[in-house]
Amino acid sequence: MKLIDMLKKPIYFGLFLVLSILMFFVYSYVQIIGIIENFFFWLGVSPPLYIVSLVLFSLLFGLAVSFQIFIRKETKVCKTSKGIKGAGASGVGTIGFIFVSSCPACATLGLVFIPVSFVSVIAQYNWLINLVSIGLLLFTLNYLGAFKN
Repeated sequence: MKLIDMLKKPIYFGLFLVLSILMFFVYSYVQIIGIIENFFFWLGVSPPLYIVSLVLFSLLFGLAVSFQIFIRKETKVCKTSKGIKGAGASGVGTIGFIFVSSCPACATLGLVFIPVSFVSVIAQYNWLINLVSIGLLLFTLNYLGAFKN
């Protein structure tokens, strides 16, 4: 699989680890509203399924971004005179979706942009939004050809 070929290269494996850890800690930092001392308390009160989905999401995020960089840098069939427009910005929407919609602690930030009734729906169904986000990351990896030989 191309994904395993990418992970065999130390630079991309390191990128995967850094991005995964960074996503986990940035997401956690937003959840605890910047109070570092609350990190272990937050881990203690969070349901185990939520923590597992957060770790899975962070790993898939690191894989998807590092694989996209791998595809862009390593695999060239022919020379292109112009760069692909818009391919680098595709992760911006995903990151925005993560921090605004699946994070109940971000509800105060969300109130600035969306109605209160919608924020309460988001807080109630954040597990479903996390599940959809994980599915989208798996779809992205499949679409990029990560599971092909």
